[in-house]
Amino acid sequence: MTTPESAQELLAFHKGLVSISCITENEAPCTEYLRVHLTKLGYTVELQSIAPGRENVLAYLGQGRNPRVLFNSHIDVVPPYIEYREDEENVYGRGSSDAKGSMAAQVQAVEELRKEGKVKEGDIGFLFVVGEEVDHIGMVKSNDLGLTPDYLIVGEPTESRLALGHKGILRFNLRVEGKAAHSGYPELGISANNKLIDLLYKLKNLELPYDSHFGHTTMNIGTISGGLAANIIPAFASAAISFRIATSTKEVLDLIEKTIPKEEQLKDKVTIEIITCWEPVRCHSVPGFETFIANYFTDIPSFLTAKHSLLFGPGSILCAHAPHEFINKKELIAAVGSYKDIVLKLFAESSQ
Repeated sequence: MTTPESAQELLAFHKGLVSISCITENEAPCTEYLRVHLTKLGYTVELQSIAPGRENVLAYLGQGRNPRVLFNSHIDVVPPYIEYREDEENVYGRGSSDAKGSMAAQVQAVEELRKEGKVKEGDIGFLFVVGEEVDHIGMVKSNDLGLTPDYLIVGEPTESRLALGHKGILRFNLRVEGKAAHSGYPELGISANNKLIDLLYKLKNLELPYDSHFGHTTMNIGTISGGLAANIIPAFASAAISFRIATSTKEVLDLIEKTIPKEEQLKDKVTIEIITCWEPVRCHSVPGFETFIANYFTDIPSFLTAKHSLLFGPGSILCAHAPHEFINKKELIAAVGSYKDIVLKLFAESSQ
């Protein structure tokens, strides 16, 4: 059980993390804070350059650079930065839940295991990466580190449940070209907005695939843009669309092509630009935890060499990215014990 002293160390470390603005592409101050903190705790720390001013953090015990269990979470947060504050029950601020809660609890869990003599060199390490909130570039580049863990434990807000997997994602931009004209003479133009509205209506009314494990595929029309003024027939229009994939990206792409055939795209000057395309992910689990399927996406499929991946963390995705983002202190402290339990069960599993 986490002692009061250990709980205070956890909350202090968490406060330090949340108090630093580390919006995607500006993660450097938090990376430096992690480097200093983990070095003081006695870890060997490496920084992996991703881009100027952007670095992943790899930390491990002694010379055990390729540990069998690798904790992971992401350094970056979404904008805007929201300052740290707390009350008796909760900690508030950007990243308090997504995902500094996981990060702090992971480090504290390993510290407790070290003091209890339950981990040694080569057993465990940390990989904290940049860019998860945008393009997963930190996790993609981490494949160059040559790590081959038996287990990757990814920290995201799961409400302290183990995820049995998460949906895939398909993002694309839909662009339509029309012909500009005076709005008093619509017959002289072609409304790109009207064409886009018709296409979105068709997509919105698709019967999307279902999977017994991952549930329903869903669609979101995130942004719509078109036209210059009310008295001009719009020449251009576009929409940004995302699907949360429960079956396969191919099945959804085939549906889209059936709805907007290639011939129609050429004839009506329609362009579909694929931005992101990832399959659903199945995760490993251990007994003793409530489980669920996550509808959000993570860095897991970007890391190619883990034998098994787990997804667990304190806090809720329902408040992540929101102005009121917060994490409950009791849940944060309890996550330390949960991470320890997961690690010890994985050790036992791998020794069988």
